[in-house]
Amino acid sequence: MATNTSKKLITLEEISRQKKDVYRQIKEQKQLIQLTATDLFAPVKAANKVELFMNSVNSGIAVVDGVMTGMKVMRRVRSFFRRKK
Repeated sequence: MATNTSKKLITLEEISRQKKDVYRQIKEQKQLIQLTATDLFAPVKAANKVELFMNSVNSGIAVVDGVMTGMKVMRRVRSFFRRKK
């Protein structure tokens, strides 16, 4: 019951070539991820004064919202530790 299975011999050169290909693919993906992240987190460029003003207003609202959320969280945390005593 001999089965004829032909196995492909893998040489060190083949492994080295595959390794280089994988490193190249990783490098390309890393550059793509960096480019995408830069596009996502880049500040918005205003085309005119109205857009510049609206961007400033939106940033201010985001800061106020963050401060209010932080204050609410701190109140909850403080009340949680006061009840434990």
